[in-house]
Amino acid sequence: MAEKHNLIINGSGSYGGGFFNKIKIRGEGTITSDFECEAFKTYGTSSILKNGTAGKFDVYGEVEILGNLVVDEMKIFGTAAVGGTGAIRKTKVWGTLDLGNRFSGEEVDIKGSLSVKGDAEFEIFQSTGAFEISGLLNAGIVKLNPRFGTSNADEIGGEKIIVKRKLGFFPFFTGDGSLEARVIEGDEIFLENTRAEVVRGNRVHIGVGCEIGLVEYKEEFTADANARVKQHRKVG
Repeated sequence: MAEKHNLIINGSGSYGGGFFNKIKIRGEGTITSDFECEAFKTYGTSSILKNGTAGKFDVYGEVEILGNLVVDEMKIFGTAAVGGTGAIRKTKVWGTLDLGNRFSGEEVDIKGSLSVKGDAEFEIFQSTGAFEISGLLNAGIVKLNPRFGTSNADEIGGEKIIVKRKLGFFPFFTGDGSLEARVIEGDEIFLENTRAEVVRGNRVHIGVGCEIGLVEYKEEFTADANARVKQHRKVG
């Protein structure tokens, strides 16, 4: 088997794809066809015209992938846009990540912003930033502490769904971020600063800052005195 070489772009350049050990871009770089590498790093502006596969994928500048992206571990400190699907085992976002189609993996941690034009599916989904998911967000554990803006998804499903106001460094300050969803459904649900048409679960707590149209619960329902719940009913 041929030895994998490194692809280093300093300044500007356009290169074909292939199999590489490391890809590192400082400046402006374009990869014109499918590539696979152990590690990808960009500090400047990168364009990938087809599909990409990488063990590690680190973005400190800007990168645009027109096709699909398959990665084991991704870290975004800058801006990344994926035109197709993203299958990424572990993702951490301090900057911005946009996907034009489905996003899936084991674990994602959003401290910046995430946009998905499709469904998103993970084992663990955590966010202290903001996200917009046009379809279903499905995860075993959904843990949200929104610090800013309004995060939204059409539907959210999971075994445990927790949305809590983000506490600041000072006791009198809390983050003013919120969550909006059409439907939220899970086994255990704890919500604050959330607006939803329907919430369904086994055990449901509706906390401060919530506006809920209907709560359907099987075992237990509690609501804060300052929460607004139009209807609630026990089912099953």
